[in-house]
Amino acid sequence: TARSSPRDVIVSEEDWTYAGRSGRIIITPHFRLHTTLGDSLLLERFPRFVEVALAAYRTELGVLPEPTRRLETYIMRTRPQWESLTRALTGPRAPVYLRIPRGGYAFDGKGVFFDIGPYDTLAIAGHEGWHQYTQSTFKQPLPLWLEEGIAAYFEGFRWHPSDRTLPVFLPWSNPERFDTLRKLAADDRLMPLDELLVSRPQDLIRSADGRTLGYYAQVWALTHFLHEGAGAKYRGDLARLLADAADGRIARTLRDAVGARAARGAMSRRVGDAVFRVYFNNDLAAAQHEYETFIHAVTLPGTRHNITAGRSPLTDR
Repeated sequence: TARSSPRDVIVSEEDWTYAGRSGRIIITPHFRLHTTLGDSLLLERFPRFVEVALAAYRTELGVLPEPTRRLETYIMRTRPQWESLTRALTGPRAPVYLRIPRGGYAFDGKGVFFDIGPYDTLAIAGHEGWHQYTQSTFKQPLPLWLEEGIAAYFEGFRWHPSDRTLPVFLPWSNPERFDTLRKLAADDRLMPLDELLVSRPQDLIRSADGRTLGYYAQVWALTHFLHEGAGAKYRGDLARLLADAADGRIARTLRDAVGARAARGAMSRRVGDAVFRVYFNNDLAAAQHEYETFIHAVTLPGTRHNITAGRSPLTDR
């Protein structure tokens, strides 16, 4: 068979200008990509990357629906262009997004990125693309600890060995998150599960140095735990929770289990242990033990070579 091309996903292209800068709109089956990038490695690979990422979002942790419309995505050549666009798109909320140091964000179902080099830009697009997908497609939101955990889960990718333009999503292939997790475990500084479930990353930014990175490493590990830890006992529950978010059934499930008031609070705050207790394990102490056991198993000496190869640390050590 003929080798596929990164251009195979492109349906059409048209000219576009932003603030006097020439660019183009690239249409793919599921995206409208607005860009001021010139011809470059990043522009060559970005359209195919986001399409493959979307396919991974919809299949890796459960079978999830297609977006009902093309997702609006912006990839700007420079940070000043990105800042100008951010002010136009987010209005009074712009100061929050302008504090982002690198790469981009998702807002109201849109992905907004700038070029920080091909690999790093794409890793951020893998993360923020999950947020873009859930914002545009899910009828009810996931709790933050899972929304952010899954976004970090999709940062990990490698290029296919026989096609360097085709990304392969390997959620364990994330040395940055792994190294943070391993250091937390070695220093006995892991956040307990009950604390992790009530934490918000935006609150941790204001606290002690490094706590935000620790949060992301731990929710990344929590997603892996729910997918394959404790003998994969929670894998089906995770798929059910994602399907319920997509279809708008979480609130009713919580209401039936914990009552209307607690359900409303959990849905509005997007933090707390209600969703975890109802979908995974009502015994948080038992779940904490399983989660800690999993983290210590995946961070044992000798596991990092699996991470760099994109394999689970629980296999063929």
